[in-house]
Amino acid sequence: MMKKIVFLFALSALLFSGCRIDNPTYSFRIKVTNPDGVAIQNVVIEASVDVPGHREEAYMVDTTGLDGVVEFEYDYEAVFKILGTRGGNPYTHIGCGFVKLEANQTVESSIILLPYDPSDPGC
Repeated sequence: MMKKIVFLFALSALLFSGCRIDNPTYSFRIKVTNPDGVAIQNVVIEASVDVPGHREEAYMVDTTGLDGVVEFEYDYEAVFKILGTRGGNPYTHIGCGFVKLEANQTVESSIILLPYDPSDPGC
């Protein structure tokens, strides 16, 4: 009888310790360079999810630092569209890309900034 109680206790301890609910993090890092690979600072990076009815927090904006890098964090798995721009209206430079977030990893992506051509807007 004592062996059964010890066994049940050990089994329940294993089950409870193995059934932990994780709150994964989804972070990503965008590096902006020119075609020669030189990092570019002060580039406005917009990260957004293009899905109807998306959450407000699925749109983020920040500016690259001296190293040409900007980092974001999101609460859910998603694919973000990345738009990098520099200059006023119209932009002087533009670059685009996508990033797919992975749980508990910092996903890295690079954007190459090119001169903006008003006759060929977008990416």
